[in-house]
Amino acid sequence: MKKEEIIQQLKHNHQTFAKKLESLGKEDFTRIPGPKWTAGQQLDHILKSVVPTAKIFHTAPTVLEEKFGLAENPSRTYQKLVDDYLKVLENLRDFVLPERFVPTKITIENRGQTISELLAAIETLNQGLHLFDESVLDSHRIVHPAMGKLTLREMLYFTIYHVTHHDRQILENLENYPA
Repeated sequence: MKKEEIIQQLKHNHQTFAKKLESLGKEDFTRIPGPKWTAGQQLDHILKSVVPTAKIFHTAPTVLEEKFGLAENPSRTYQKLVDDYLKVLENLRDFVLPERFVPTKITIENRGQTISELLAAIETLNQGLHLFDESVLDSHRIVHPAMGKLTLREMLYFTIYHVTHHDRQILENLENYPA
């Protein structure tokens, strides 16, 4: 995917997620689905994931290079990145989510504000992405907590997919843990 398509997908997927959350009644939004996260917690987790990603795209490539180095391999395709992420999830039995990504309780009263913050973070991410050359997306890397070293393009692919993954989890949780 080229930059413009990435920007459109980030926007579309997160707006779709926001609409899904806005459509949930209080009971479904706050329902604790067994050992799973509530819809509100899913929202908070996505927000906590997008904010640092947005900051990356407001960091000079030279700073990213100094901190994380340059990519040693070409960027994977979107589908390959998703497939690899799903394999990582299958094998992460002992993985502990870093505290900064662990969601807090989001009440129905906080839903609108949190959704606004998420969509603003996506807008901030997209604004920063406009400043990066296509080549930098493939030459510079960062570290993902579960997947290790990713190129900037791969991190964007992850962000596009991650929200849809949690969107599906909300539906599955509501189906598998009825009120």
